[in-house]
Amino acid sequence: MKIKAAFVAGAIFSMIFGIWLALIPNTLPDVFGVTLNEDGIHISRIFGAALIGWAVMFWQVRSDMPSEARRNIILGEIFHSGIASIIWIFALVQGLGNMMMWIPFLGHAALTIWFGYLYIKGAK
Repeated sequence: MKIKAAFVAGAIFSMIFGIWLALIPNTLPDVFGVTLNEDGIHISRIFGAALIGWAVMFWQVRSDMPSEARRNIILGEIFHSGIASIIWIFALVQGLGNMMMWIPFLGHAALTIWFGYLYIKGAK
C-alpha cells in the first residue's frame, strides 16, 4: 500500500464531507435521515471546517519526503478515524439515521485500517 494514495483518499473523503458540512449543513443530515436544530447546524459547520483543514493537510503532505511530522499526521488520522468509527458503530447499533450512515462509517473504518497499517509498517 502506498502512503501517497492513503493521503489522497483521506483528502478527498475529508474535503467532500467538509465542504458539504461547512457550506450546506442542512442537506447532509437529511441524506442520513437525521434532523438538526440551529445549534447542531452551527456545530456541523465547525466540524466541516475542521475536515477541510484535514483535507488540506493530507493534500500538502501526500508527496513530501518521509519525516517524523508526516508520521505524526498518520497517527493523528488513526485516532481521528478510529474514534469516529466507534461513534458511528454506536449510532448504527442504536438505529440512528438510515442506511446511508454506513457510508461515513465504512470510510472512517477504511482510513483507520489503511493508516494503521502504514503506521505499523513504519511509514513516515
